[in-house]
Amino acid sequence: MKEVDIRPEALLNRYLELSAEDAEQCFSGVPRQNLSCVACGSAEVCHEFEKNGFSYATCKQCGTLYQTPRPKIEAFEAFYRDSVSSRYWAEEFFPAVAEARREKILRPRAERLIRMCETYGVEVDRLVDVGAGYGILLDEWRLLRPKTHLLAIEPSSSLAGECRAKGFEVVEDIAENVTSYRDYADLVVCFEVLEHVFDPLPFIKTLAGLARPNGYVFVSTLSVDGYDIQTLWEQSNSISPPHHINFMSIEGFQLLFERAGLEVLSISTPGVLDVDIVRNAYRKNPENFISNRFLRKLMESESHAAAFQEFLSSNCLSSHAWVFARKR
Repeated sequence: MKEVDIRPEALLNRYLELSAEDAEQCFSGVPRQNLSCVACGSAEVCHEFEKNGFSYATCKQCGTLYQTPRPKIEAFEAFYRDSVSSRYWAEEFFPAVAEARREKILRPRAERLIRMCETYGVEVDRLVDVGAGYGILLDEWRLLRPKTHLLAIEPSSSLAGECRAKGFEVVEDIAENVTSYRDYADLVVCFEVLEHVFDPLPFIKTLAGLARPNGYVFVSTLSVDGYDIQTLWEQSNSISPPHHINFMSIEGFQLLFERAGLEVLSISTPGVLDVDIVRNAYRKNPENFISNRFLRKLMESESHAAAFQEFLSSNCLSSHAWVFARKR
């Protein structure tokens, strides 16, 4: 898989342009407050950079990168409800790549998640997908495990409609407001949401609340320890405020989930795009890599790049992270 397969350059560039415009239009003059680390809670932080008018800091204790000072949650709620970039993603970007993502991401993801459940002896009769989007992951799970009762939690009206059209039970609300399904699921899954949420700790606690006692919680999100983010840093397209504001370190994931009352069973980084993302950045702006002769050599070799990506994925050094945990 290549980055262009799931993020065509023209669509991605337009999305990033709209995000930058929304950052100004939706958050200019909005009051902001300093936050302790969103993973471990430490107040010892180091300012790193600004992007689209948003400041980012690194936690000195666990290494998590996060946006602070942060606008209030009401500003983010209005942004996701009304912003041009959010609408563009839901109505234009994702529909254009939905089937490519099904084939290259979501089908393999469902298969890998089922294998993970088998490894830990998890019998999944009830599964909840928080932030279900278009319902494609649930669709793929249903093909593999048709007897599982599947529930989609999705706050977007249009996306909730997509899930209903696929025949899923849907709760059209944010997960924090869903009280009728507490202690319900054998497995709660949440893909690519944590990087967006205002306050990760209560959000992870919400996921845990949806799981039955001794049930399981699975989250995939972005990790600051990943090669492409570490290499490109503030130039990384993954760091795209106001959308992406939390980038946990591997240690940060461990501490965050423990604080939420979960026992972490595994943290892995099965990402496959880190090297391709950096190679694309190199091809676009080679002058940014002039001083790094080793990196330039690596980028120019297909075989070395493939082997290096496998190394990154196997050693928790990819930016795409999976966390699998059990509710105590």
